[in-house]
Amino acid sequence: MKLKNLPRNNIILLACLLALIILFPLFKDRNSLVRDLLLTAIFFSGIFSLDFSTQSLKILLPLGAATAATTWIGHWVGNDVVYLIDFITTFLFLVAIVVLMIRHIARSRNVTPTIILSSINGYLLLGVLSAVLMAISDVVHRQLLGSGSSAILFPGEIVPQFNDYMYFSFVTLTTLGFGDVTPQAHLARSIAVLIAVTGQLYMTILIAMLVGKFLSRPEGQ
Repeated sequence: MKLKNLPRNNIILLACLLALIILFPLFKDRNSLVRDLLLTAIFFSGIFSLDFSTQSLKILLPLGAATAATTWIGHWVGNDVVYLIDFITTFLFLVAIVVLMIRHIARSRNVTPTIILSSINGYLLLGVLSAVLMAISDVVHRQLLGSGSSAILFPGEIVPQFNDYMYFSFVTLTTLGFGDVTPQAHLARSIAVLIAVTGQLYMTILIAMLVGKFLSRPEGQ
C-alpha cells in the first residue's frame, strides 16, 4: 500500500463513520440500506486506513469480506438468527481493526496527521463496536434466553433500531449518561459498564502515548 494514500483513506473512513453516526439516524425510510452501505464502506476503508503488515492484512481481508457478506445477507434475510450472526462477525471485525489500529499507533515513532486521524477513527470505531455489542446483548436476551422483552429500555417503549443502540453506545462511551435509555438485563448493564470504562481508558492511554511521542521527538522536527 502506498503511504501517500493513507491520509486519504483515513479521511474516507472518518467521513463514513461520521455519516453513520450523525446522518444515518435521519433516514426514516430505507435506513437499513443506508446503514449497510455505510458499514460496508467502513469495513473496507478501515482495512486500508493504515500501513498494516502482510500478516495483519491476511486476517483483515477475509474477515472484512465475510463481515460484508453477512451484513448483506442480513439485509435481505431478516430474522434474529441472521442478525445475530451478522452482529457477531461485525463485532469480531471491528475488534480486530481497533486492536490493530491501537498497536500501530503505539508502535509509531512520530505523531503525524495520519496517526491523529487514526486515533480519531479508532475512537469512533470503538463507539460503533459498542453499539454492535449492545445489539448482540439485546438479541441474546430476547431470543436465546427467551425473555421476550428488550434488555435495554428505550423511551416510549420503541422497537430498538441500530441507531438507537449507537446513540446509547456513544452516550455511555463518553459518560454523558443522559438517563433516557436504561439497561434492564444484567448482561446489558455489564456491557454498559465495560463500554464506559473502555472509553475512558482509550482516551487516557492514547492521549498519553501521543503526547509522549510528540515530546520525545528530536528538536527541529
